[in-house]
Amino acid sequence: MRLPQEMPIAMIAQLIGGRVHGDGSVTVSTVSPSPLHAGEDDLAFVYDEKLIKDLGSCKAKAIIAPTGAEKMHPDRNMVLVDRPNLAIQRVLTALQPKRYTPPVGIHPTAVIDESAEVSESAAIGPYVVIGPKSKVGARTIIMSHTVIGGEVTIGEDCLLHPACLIADYCKIGNRVILQQGAGIGADGFGYVTANESNLEKSKRGEKNLSTEPNPLLKIPQIGNVVLDDDVEIGSYATIDRATMGSTVVGAGTKIDNLVMVAHNNRIGREVMIIGNAAIGGSCNIGDRSVVAGSSSLSDHVTMSSDAVLVGGSGAMRDIASGEIHAGVPAVNARDFFGQVAAVKRMPRVLDDVKDLKKRLALLEQQILEKQVATK
Repeated sequence: MRLPQEMPIAMIAQLIGGRVHGDGSVTVSTVSPSPLHAGEDDLAFVYDEKLIKDLGSCKAKAIIAPTGAEKMHPDRNMVLVDRPNLAIQRVLTALQPKRYTPPVGIHPTAVIDESAEVSESAAIGPYVVIGPKSKVGARTIIMSHTVIGGEVTIGEDCLLHPACLIADYCKIGNRVILQQGAGIGADGFGYVTANESNLEKSKRGEKNLSTEPNPLLKIPQIGNVVLDDDVEIGSYATIDRATMGSTVVGAGTKIDNLVMVAHNNRIGREVMIIGNAAIGGSCNIGDRSVVAGSSSLSDHVTMSSDAVLVGGSGAMRDIASGEIHAGVPAVNARDFFGQVAAVKRMPRVLDDVKDLKKRLALLEQQILEKQVATK
């Protein structure tokens, strides 16, 4: 990435709240995300402490590195920071290129119901549809082909990327970001049968299952979705409306691409839910919890505040505050990885058991031969 101009590393240190080690007047013109592939004019990021030992082969003029790296490489010019990822965030925020969004006003191809209220400072892109009695707040940007249903409320300074879908009655707070294709407010998955289903019978242990038709009757989903302030929803993530009441995503929560959030979930503040995760219906996820990639929660599971579900895990029971769970079904991570280590030792244990059986058989034979000899 090229900087707008050559910059001394002392200026960069001031920009990101770092401390210069070496010559602060050294200038750089480009930024490299990898110290191992950096050129001579680059400022290289070192956000993984494991890479510090390899900096001897780094060609970059200067390096942003964790505090303490200067002890291993005292001759390198560095900007030292306590939190390298925060330094990256500050640099990229300052250097991010312009993103192309529609200008303030309503594009002539947009279809907006006459009863909708759109702020004069909002920007409505091509082929956007806004339904009856919906409201769009000040400085909100809605990009092309986004469809907004009836009686939807969208706050101020929001950014809706192309092709988002927001169904009737949903409420979106301020500074919310929806990445392209996000779906908010689809019907929750709720059905019932007029007669007792085979699933219900199987749960009771009954074996006499019916082959007669027993249609699935849709349960109307009359609730909505509420996204609080500063929420971000990833590309093609889906958040279902509640059967009754609201599916709620708390302030500052970030939901990654391709995440499924089912009906009636209540997700707390500053939660992170990573790609391909699936949250069953009526779950409660506490503040600052993390649901890692490709993991899932069964229906009615509670993750208390600051809990973590490790990637690829499946939680079928509650996770207490501050606990880390892993595996399928998920258990305390310490127990899970202890079990994994034990399984890895099993071939050796089996070999030892086979050897002991051979020794025992030999010993029994020797005792039997000795008994026969003494008769």
